[in-house]
Amino acid sequence: MSVLTRPAVLLATATVAAGLLVAPGAAFAADTTTTLTSAQMAAELSAVAAASAAAGVQGWKTASDYRFTFPGSPAVVDGVGSTTADLAHGRYDDRFSTAGSGSADSFAVDGEGLWEPVPDGAEAQALRMMGRPAVKYVFTADEALDLDAYLDENAPSPVAMTSGIDGGGSKVTHEDGSADLTTADTQGADVVLHVGATGVLTGAHLAMAGNADQGAVTVDMIFSYGAQTVTLPTAAATVDPATLAKGVAYLTMPATVRTIAGAAATDTRKAARNKKVEVATLRAIARTAATRSSPVKVTVTNVTGGVKVSATNPWTHRSVAYTVTASGRKVVVKKG
Repeated sequence: MSVLTRPAVLLATATVAAGLLVAPGAAFAADTTTTLTSAQMAAELSAVAAASAAAGVQGWKTASDYRFTFPGSPAVVDGVGSTTADLAHGRYDDRFSTAGSGSADSFAVDGEGLWEPVPDGAEAQALRMMGRPAVKYVFTADEALDLDAYLDENAPSPVAMTSGIDGGGSKVTHEDGSADLTTADTQGADVVLHVGATGVLTGAHLAMAGNADQGAVTVDMIFSYGAQTVTLPTAAATVDPATLAKGVAYLTMPATVRTIAGAAATDTRKAARNKKVEVATLRAIARTAATRSSPVKVTVTNVTGGVKVSATNPWTHRSVAYTVTASGRKVVVKKG
């Protein structure tokens, strides 16, 4: 995933981006500038990737600043991000926030699964209804999760910053042995990679110019290497997808029961073909309709001349019911 599109994935409804955290290398008296061909740039990037991978074998951390502008608008939105890879323990933490738009934190563990933010809206409302407002993450178990593959696809790692570039550029070598590689990536972003004297990537600056259809974005990053610590969300702050989906379904429990009762009445009328409605047919059709209500548990009980269709919210203990009865050629639906 491109680091320029990543913020939109983290905060789908927020516009995000970055200011300057790492400035282009300061000018030294002994700076040397070299023009690089595509092949030479590829060789430089390969060396930086190898050195960075070796330095980050136990783990790495990326601190990022983002800045977005909007086409036809003077508005600017800033965001900050932090990604931490504890490779020694197979853990990853991705944190992102913007002023006024909240934050989005996610976690991944090799062979275990993903923790992702609870979406706003119905999911958050369901958790309040369930008496679990402290839950902030949805944990999706995935024993097949390969953290290395996940990081390749989702993380702004030092090694990832050296990919997606197939052109030439320039190299400014400083007196202290550090260097700046300037080029452009395959998406058209201007890229400056800051390389330390030991050959590892220490920082990056990416900038995509805006146009009539999309705003401009800049990203500035600092990289550090070595053992890291990732603290996972507690059980109290976590819910599984099935439980959350059940809670969301119970938000509309009254409508679900009403719909099932109505469907049973409609299907029974059709089955009668303008003849006398058979109670046994009505009951069978109602029970079939109720099986389609998952995950809301709808109960169908016999009453005189028909059935009662009902459900009870397991968290609020509130109930709703409708009776569906046969009356000659008619089917009558009443609440209660």
